[in-house]
Amino acid sequence: MDVTRLSALSDAIMDVAKGEDLKTSLKRLIQNAVLITDCTYGALGSITSNGTLEDFTYVGLSDETADEIDTFPEGKGLLGHLLKFPEPLRVSVIKDHPSSVGFPKGHPSMSGFLGVPIRIRNELYGSIYLTQKRNGKDFTEEDEKLVVVLASAAGVAIDSYRGHIAQSQVSLLAERERIARDLHDLVIQRLFASGISLQSVESDPSLSTASLEKIKSTLDNLDSTVQQIRTTIFALQDEHPIQDIRSLILSEIASLSAIAGFQISNSFQGPVDTMIGEELANQVIPVIRELITNAIRHAEATKIDLVVLANQTYCEIRVVDNGKGYVAGERKSGLLNLERRALARGGEFEILRDGVAGTRTMWRASL
Repeated sequence: MDVTRLSALSDAIMDVAKGEDLKTSLKRLIQNAVLITDCTYGALGSITSNGTLEDFTYVGLSDETADEIDTFPEGKGLLGHLLKFPEPLRVSVIKDHPSSVGFPKGHPSMSGFLGVPIRIRNELYGSIYLTQKRNGKDFTEEDEKLVVVLASAAGVAIDSYRGHIAQSQVSLLAERERIARDLHDLVIQRLFASGISLQSVESDPSLSTASLEKIKSTLDNLDSTVQQIRTTIFALQDEHPIQDIRSLILSEIASLSAIAGFQISNSFQGPVDTMIGEELANQVIPVIRELITNAIRHAEATKIDLVVLANQTYCEIRVVDNGKGYVAGERKSGLLNLERRALARGGEFEILRDGVAGTRTMWRASL
């Protein structure tokens, strides 16, 4: 193994160790894997709880080419083979492998394949996929060894990120407990004291009927407020770790706003933090990313509004932009994928022109 490649590998590992957000770290890792192995295309796919691929990060494909691909990777063919048999895999001719199922419509032709699984301790997280060496040769054993090291670095980065999230949740739970105590010890007690004072005044025979009605109404409002605070306290003291979906969404919006060059407005409606669990969060983040990226890249919008809504029945994502406007009947791969995601969750996906210009999209999933 030559010094240049070892130096490049060291630099790649240092990139992962910089402590950037996970999405950025993994993107840079794939870029470095492509550079070190001197190939054209690279990708990283993570696995969902039902064993399919999720959050596919790729390099080497232009945005225009990616939009023309009929379907996103779902874990079939060689990618599926790696899910079933998570060991490094090198293939000279992709179509000749027994697990090959060909490429979807619009997908560029690729030759040569190197896949390496990413593990976090004993858990399979996903895989790194590389194709098409620039020199026209096959991937080598040395290429494989280098990518195995990168996959190990990716596993450490992901594990570290999860540990950071877990620690944040512990801190958040402690803060929730403190707020619950303050609500009970300070707010409720003061409300009770106010209620007792009003009840003592209520017996004053000199009060008019209108005044008595006002006092009675105020007491009813106090009782209702106390009940609402108690409900809040019970929710705050829930021992189950919450999924900090709001922070994840805000982090995604910050990244997308930097790309757009303007601040993407956002709002949350309903119990988003408690109703959107980890499994649905793995759907919601990519959906938000795809909708807003489309508005930036294709619609050339200069104003984007995001609304995330959750209730007892469904979760809904709404994005409105002032861009060029949606052309009816035009459904590229990204939009088709959004529709499939929604239907798989018993929901729906709509995309409409918003007046003369602009687009209004709605993605909904059942809870």
